[in-house]
Amino acid sequence: MSKERVTVQDIADSLGLSRTTVSKVLNGAPNMPSHTISAVLNKAREMNYKQFSYLQAIQNIGKEDFPPKGGTFALLANFLPEHFHIASAIIASLEQEISTYGYSLTIHMLKPGDIASLQLPPNFRPEQADAILAIEIFSIEYSRMLASLGKPLLFFDSCYHPEAEPLDANILLMESRNNVFRMLSHVLSRERIQHMGFIGDYKHCISFHERYEGYKDALTLYNLPYEEQYCITQDDFLFQKPDFLEVELKKMNKFPDMFCCANDLLAWKTISALKSMNLEVPGDILICGFDDTAVLNAMDSPLTTVTTPSQEMGIMAAQILLSRVNNPSLPPSTVYLNSKVQIRSSTDGNLRQVTAISG
Repeated sequence: MSKERVTVQDIADSLGLSRTTVSKVLNGAPNMPSHTISAVLNKAREMNYKQFSYLQAIQNIGKEDFPPKGGTFALLANFLPEHFHIASAIIASLEQEISTYGYSLTIHMLKPGDIASLQLPPNFRPEQADAILAIEIFSIEYSRMLASLGKPLLFFDSCYHPEAEPLDANILLMESRNNVFRMLSHVLSRERIQHMGFIGDYKHCISFHERYEGYKDALTLYNLPYEEQYCITQDDFLFQKPDFLEVELKKMNKFPDMFCCANDLLAWKTISALKSMNLEVPGDILICGFDDTAVLNAMDSPLTTVTTPSQEMGIMAAQILLSRVNNPSLPPSTVYLNSKVQIRSSTDGNLRQVTAISG
């Protein structure tokens, strides 16, 4: 009788790898060898591992509609920093999926200034691409330029410009607003929270704005005030400066009981800044993030966050663009994939009001 529930250990045993290595791949850890990622994802899908099982229908349906014929999908990326773990997992599953239909994937990195000057990467030839994918591109002008190329186009997340005309492109997102609301509701129902701030540029992209909306929804439900003095929401590029968050935090006369951060990287930077001020998470302040970045699991206080379906996003992106390639008259769509709340110790502690250290 076959085993009904496949585990990480089963995958590890079948490949002769350690359980830790397989777990890192499945959680989108950075700096994993590409051949290891490919082997683990292939085996996970073959063995019908839990997060891949519901994708079997997607993988099987439409095979006759998309016969292998060869071609190229081009991925344009503003930047793929080391910590941006979901990019590597998305790309791995995307490349694997389109290869079953005879397509290959080329990756083109934008240079500094390309977006402002509306320049394509020099090694990218639109006429040679059957479809285009864009990641970490949040400029409305550059997005419109890509849409004007007349190719099936998909953005992994996109710019937040509600007043602008919709882009002639597909947009793929993880569900953010409801999951941030559910995450915060879980914490607020159990902890004594009177003041809560938000960290992140909520105008940076659609996902950040939806997470901000989820934060405000939670404030409303629990009758908490929105307090601007506890929010750090300046332009996203400022958060790249090493001391930006520490400087902004030191401007606060008092700290809130909790910070909701737009993603795990911002949560990690906030925790680091607080530590430099001799403040601890969760002892002094509670913190939550979004993305479930695996590398942060090693922190002293494992982060309450939301897991993004990175492998599934790659597969779904492939299917959406294959549909557009084979049926160009299909209208573009915005698709959300479900994500999962993870409650951990960064939001479980004895709160006390603390005053910012001056200096």
